[in-house]
Amino acid sequence: MKVQRRGFTLIELLVVIAIIAVLIALLLPAVQNARESARRTTCRNNLKNLALAFHEYAESYGRFPIAFQDYRSTPNSQAGPYSLSLWSWGAAILPYIDEAPAYNVLNVGGFKMHDSMQIPIGLKTLTTPIPTFLCPSDAGFELNNFTSGTTYNRRLRDINGNDVIGAKSNYVMSGETSVSTTPLIDQGVGGTPTNYGPCNGMGWVNSNSGFNFVTDGDSNTLLLGERAYKFDNLKAGAGNVFGFCATNNNQAGTSDGVKGNCTAVVGLCYNGINWSYNNTTHQARGYSSNHVGGAHFALCDGTVRFISENIDYNFSTIPSAALVNGAWIDSIFERLAGKSDGQPLGGEF
Repeated sequence: MKVQRRGFTLIELLVVIAIIAVLIALLLPAVQNARESARRTTCRNNLKNLALAFHEYAESYGRFPIAFQDYRSTPNSQAGPYSLSLWSWGAAILPYIDEAPAYNVLNVGGFKMHDSMQIPIGLKTLTTPIPTFLCPSDAGFELNNFTSGTTYNRRLRDINGNDVIGAKSNYVMSGETSVSTTPLIDQGVGGTPTNYGPCNGMGWVNSNSGFNFVTDGDSNTLLLGERAYKFDNLKAGAGNVFGFCATNNNQAGTSDGVKGNCTAVVGLCYNGINWSYNNTTHQARGYSSNHVGGAHFALCDGTVRFISENIDYNFSTIPSAALVNGAWIDSIFERLAGKSDGQPLGGEF
């Protein structure tokens, strides 16, 4: 006698599919959260390693590395239209993050950056990503091709002015509490200085800041912060590992000037963290990340903190020369960025 085998009915099949869909809907966010948690951990560790490199550098030289060099600081150079190719803190700390071979190949401080590009292995080094400088949550590229016209340009250039797409950094040095890049370059370099310097943060042109500069306390002062290549569909441009290039040292913000392009290695408070208004000026100067709710920062004591995008912040323009001792610094975020404003924090962030 033949035995009939009963298959699934259409309703039973739909029920099974619905159950599987529900399980996927429940498990997928958990998997995504676990992955983002791992990415956050990697990002924190990157900043921790960079901050420790700053400490080791300070032990060797008695100060932190400069944010970026004066264009006159490197004597050996071939002539060319892009003679302002300036090394930054990222290049200076290479030996302290197990990248001494790269440091030696590039001859950091001995040559200008575009001179190092003339050597094939130097060009390869400048265009090779370094994992310690990359946040895994950033959706951008490992090399930085960002440009906003010629005002904020992350692209490097060789001696003939050809674009070179160099290694990207998701971390920039804390530079200034106000919205302006002028204090970053206003140290009497390349012309008559204005009355806005020196910078309130830790890094500026030829900066010599060290622990002795941080009178507000190492645990209350920002050293490094995150900047995404892209967040909330807005391009922030991230930063550069080795430095940046420019055609002029003009303080007036002309095209391809140091004033705009130095934001490749330093950050400003500007409008706070993850400011989502579509304004390239802010995105290219400020701090941002693809972590939900804020961004990671390294403090001068070497600790790493996740700071909320809702932190208290007041938009500040360049202060008048008459305002001294941080009188214009009137928010928690600005007080964190200022190294000696006389307003140390007590855990308010």
